[in-house]
Amino acid sequence: MGRVGGLEAAAVGCNWCFAPIVDINYNWRNPIISNRAFSQNPDQVLEMALAYIKGVQEHGILPAAKHFPGDGVDERDQHLSFSINSFSCEEWDKTFGKVYQGLIDAGLPSIMAGHIHQPAYEKHFNPNLTDEECLPATLSKGLITDLLRGKLGFNGLVVTDASHMVAMTSSMKRSEMLPTSIAAGCDLFLFFNDPDEDFQYMLDGYKNGIITEQRLTDALSRILALKAKLGLHKKAKTEILQPKEQALAQIGLAENKAIFSEVADRAITLVKHKQDIFPITPNKYPRILLVDIKGVEGGFGKMIAGNNRKATEVLQEQLREQGFNVEIFKSPMENIAQMSGEEQIKTIRSVYAAKRPISDLVNNYDLIINVANVNASTGQRIIWPASKGTPDIPFYVHEIPTIFVSVQCPFHLADVPQMKTYINAYDSKPATLAKLVEKLMGKSEFKGISPVDVFCGFNDTHI
Repeated sequence: MGRVGGLEAAAVGCNWCFAPIVDINYNWRNPIISNRAFSQNPDQVLEMALAYIKGVQEHGILPAAKHFPGDGVDERDQHLSFSINSFSCEEWDKTFGKVYQGLIDAGLPSIMAGHIHQPAYEKHFNPNLTDEECLPATLSKGLITDLLRGKLGFNGLVVTDASHMVAMTSSMKRSEMLPTSIAAGCDLFLFFNDPDEDFQYMLDGYKNGIITEQRLTDALSRILALKAKLGLHKKAKTEILQPKEQALAQIGLAENKAIFSEVADRAITLVKHKQDIFPITPNKYPRILLVDIKGVEGGFGKMIAGNNRKATEVLQEQLREQGFNVEIFKSPMENIAQMSGEEQIKTIRSVYAAKRPISDLVNNYDLIINVANVNASTGQRIIWPASKGTPDIPFYVHEIPTIFVSVQCPFHLADVPQMKTYINAYDSKPATLAKLVEKLMGKSEFKGISPVDVFCGFNDTHI
């Protein structure tokens, strides 16, 4: 991943990446790193991160591990709320500290600080600090200067996470916040709100002593040192930016797509399998119904994913190519959205009228595949519709063979513990779904091993 990402990023002129994500997925309810963290095991996170860093630097891209002091303990989203890493100092040292120390010892050049509190270490360095006085790492001298630079010995550059995120802006006025982030030990802040206004805030912070001369010089030295490490001061712009045609020729090379396909093949995980359903063949299950399982519309994941084709649409096409007769269920709630206000009210009032005999399902379909493509928002849980007795909600697991596939969040078993066959595909790219179809049809084995507790700590998810 590092090599391929580094090659393509360098081709279009990038030289610094805000990766790898080295958060540890301890809380299955956390929506921000649910499908972005490597693992819930610190050793595995460190191993993967070191490999990524090695690969991306082969193409002249400097990595910035994130989000110090570590996401994955709290379930809240620092884009929208405070977020707390509540581990004790001892727990932190054995987990997040172990990862960051390993990366620092390996020469990590830069780190992104998260808007994440770590009260135990803040109070360790300042015993008189109250809970109310604790700050997110991006504003905390105790966490950046004392812990990261002092105890862990990090001598590289620190950049803040986005400066408009609520976990940062809720701490103090922006006019104080920006210079305070530099005073705390960060060298750069990410994203202007308004360039002229923010520049003035930073200049005022320097003039009134929030940012000392020594801290300013130190920050500028680290910024220039990072550029010098890349040799930017020795290169003409033409050496950094390739001509458009030459750059685009590096994107999506066949050998790199093959790596993606191999990774997908090795990643797709058969989490739970308690029914005799495989292999899926046109002779055995000629009529398949695909059902979209949704969460909150929009959110962080949607912003990143963009307007790609629905996973059900891609699967329908791929399964039809294999000889299946495939339909995509259209929820009555989608029909309601297209009605006038008066019609909506009448239809919603008769929502139970959508109920129908079980035989309607059993006689018309041989297999139902639920496909959950739930974007990260304030949460990443499934949102069930108001309709009853329709395939939207998988009430029929004892009536008709049913498979549940998640193409984003790996933790949906918490909401569908009744499922007898549950699969995590981790993304909805066509190449990934093609590998999924191969596995469903018995043309290749499921090889994935869950790097997190996909059973979410519940007993009933195992049943």
